[in-house]
Amino acid sequence: MYSDKKIVQSLGEILIAKSIFHIIISPGSRNAPIIIHFTQHPSFKTYSIVDERCAGFFALGIAQNINNPVVLSCTSGSSVVNYYPAVIESFYQNIPLIFITADRPKKVIDILEGQSIHQEHIFNNHVISSIQLTENESKLGLWYNDRLINESINRCIIKKKPIHINIPFSEPLYGTTTCLQVKPKIINVIPVKNYIEKKKYYKKEKYIWRKSKKKMILLGLYNPEKNFEKILKKLSIDPSIVIFTETTSHVYGKLFFSCIDQLLFSMRDKEWLNLKPNLLLTVGGNIISKKIKFYLRKYPPMYHWHIGEKLINYPDTYYKLTTYWPIQPELFFKIVYENNLLQSSNYRYKWEEFRKVRRKKNNFFLRKEKSFSDLKVLFLIFKSIPNDSVLQLGNSTIIRYYQLFDNKKKNFIKSYCNRGTSGIDGCVSTAIGYAIHSKKMVTLIVGDISFFYDSNALWNNYIPKNFRIILINNGGGNIFRFISEGKIPEKIFNFFETKHFFTAKKICEMHNWKYEVVSDKLSLINSLHGFWNPSDLPCLLEINTKNSSNAEVLKKYLSS
Repeated sequence: MYSDKKIVQSLGEILIAKSIFHIIISPGSRNAPIIIHFTQHPSFKTYSIVDERCAGFFALGIAQNINNPVVLSCTSGSSVVNYYPAVIESFYQNIPLIFITADRPKKVIDILEGQSIHQEHIFNNHVISSIQLTENESKLGLWYNDRLINESINRCIIKKKPIHINIPFSEPLYGTTTCLQVKPKIINVIPVKNYIEKKKYYKKEKYIWRKSKKKMILLGLYNPEKNFEKILKKLSIDPSIVIFTETTSHVYGKLFFSCIDQLLFSMRDKEWLNLKPNLLLTVGGNIISKKIKFYLRKYPPMYHWHIGEKLINYPDTYYKLTTYWPIQPELFFKIVYENNLLQSSNYRYKWEEFRKVRRKKNNFFLRKEKSFSDLKVLFLIFKSIPNDSVLQLGNSTIIRYYQLFDNKKKNFIKSYCNRGTSGIDGCVSTAIGYAIHSKKMVTLIVGDISFFYDSNALWNNYIPKNFRIILINNGGGNIFRFISEGKIPEKIFNFFETKHFFTAKKICEMHNWKYEVVSDKLSLINSLHGFWNPSDLPCLLEINTKNSSNAEVLKKYLSS
């Protein structure tokens, strides 16, 4: 059985031709043709997620895992706007999502008809294609729709960015047919590597690369090809190069500098001036560390080059961008790194000596610190994450703590965080979406405000048994006690913080989750010992650190 709307039939066949099979549907009436067609078609895997905001992030998690576009569909009106947080996150995280919104005919907009708003181009600033289809089922109308759908989806595939397809549906909405009535045109795209001109055109750039004795490669949010990590490992033995990575960079190596804030937080200006690069090479998206941004802006390098083939705008993060390379990193190094010549320099050695001192202080502090604080709790958790598993991280405090410890690098743990726009919403939904298609254990470590804000994510019938949540409940928004400048009166501070007395117990009972809470070190260690054992239910471990001076402990740690 199929919908009798020919536009829906065409859309379905084009998606199949492009190997796009996952569709997340939020219940409604105006999108009935989409619901009827896709749930009955054997080629599609469909999911029903009631809350559109959760649905958007759930789809983002699936796409993050399978590295292929995922489709969403909702009804008309205010439900459409609830997609916007996920639209923005997928746009800045370079994750391909296809938002299909059902609409009412144009003639009923602004005449007080229910669930009628201006949906056309509603996401325009944060999608790379926004199309309005027609209900015209003539030969010309079908050709027009087919062309727009092909062009839009092809852009989504090539650019790894979200697109918006708005479809007006007139009643009747529930008509069906037993056979397809269309054979839409399929326009394919051929993926090609970026072309490199003859190397003689890069004499100036190769000269700059060779003469720079202090080169820093800084990786942000990135999903690298396998051979890129091999290239970086070869580069890391060059004494003129230091490679800084973050947890969202997804590259690991013994010679990489992975704990940026542990290194830089209490660094003095004169130390940075001694270690700052002549040439900064950046790859990937957002950088978590505010400290390295601060120093690269205050004391910038002579040259800043950025590599990125799918970018729309030049990311001049440090206000001193000199060259943008719209190519893959592998091709860039073919240009500048000829014959694998190692340069005479002590640059990496200086950074390694600096790191040794910092690591020694780090280890001393963690051994000495006895309080049951967020810092100590997360240090114990990160050490316990199972090897060869996947870690999803809440934004704000949690991802910053994860940047501080380097034991995670030895365990082949892939880690993700919604750092496209760095908002707290949607992290639970994203983690669940990722876990749906993961054979590995997936663990979400999340703060209390992020969890409660996205608690509708647990209203979900697809949560797998290999999914775990560790909830750090410190009573609300402790990050602001750390990042605020100067002393703020408590009355004002209450509007920064989100103090509360909630726990996740009742939420877990409502959604039939296994729940446990701990409030001391020994209980935590005992709970972690069996937390990842097989279970018939998804499990949540809540850790109560409300009575700890979390901000003070973290400040003391970083300043030490």
